[in-house]
Amino acid sequence: MNFKIKIITVVLFSSFMFFSCKKKIIKSVPTTDSTSIKTEALKADSSVINPADSLYTLVDKSVIGTQFLTKSSLAPRLKKLLGAEYDEMVKNWNTETPFAKQENILHAWGCKQHDCNTYSYDLFIDVKNNKINVYKFAESKLTVFKEDNFEIEIKDGFLKDLNIKKDDIKK
Repeated sequence: MNFKIKIITVVLFSSFMFFSCKKKIIKSVPTTDSTSIKTEALKADSSVINPADSLYTLVDKSVIGTQFLTKSSLAPRLKKLLGAEYDEMVKNWNTETPFAKQENILHAWGCKQHDCNTYSYDLFIDVKNNKINVYKFAESKLTVFKEDNFEIEIKDGFLKDLNIKKDDIKK
């Protein structure tokens, strides 16, 4: 009788193994082709396709409201560019102008609330060349931070405003 129990156990165990290892057969194939899957994945991060797509959406938006300085994809680059000055910029960026666009350049300005003469910042992003410049006006001194030592060409209205600020620190 022990022998019969062993045979039944072996048969049951073998049957269980056979049915549990059976492969599932796919009965239908999705109609989406691989190209559209890749395109949809890239749309989720348009900066992969074209960084300008996501940056130009910042026009007329607040730096604080978009959390650009701390949570944008450019925040780590800003932190690297400014080094120890980064935390000070984030802390003192209280009063601001929204992002403005002139050709391929985005600009935003921010300063310390109730004390713009002591700390103010002009942030320029050259979308075409993918570079950042920050002009820091602090205590009658101008410091320019240039990503990869690339100087963004500032023209027209942006240049006029920047020159007024430069003249003010000379007084």
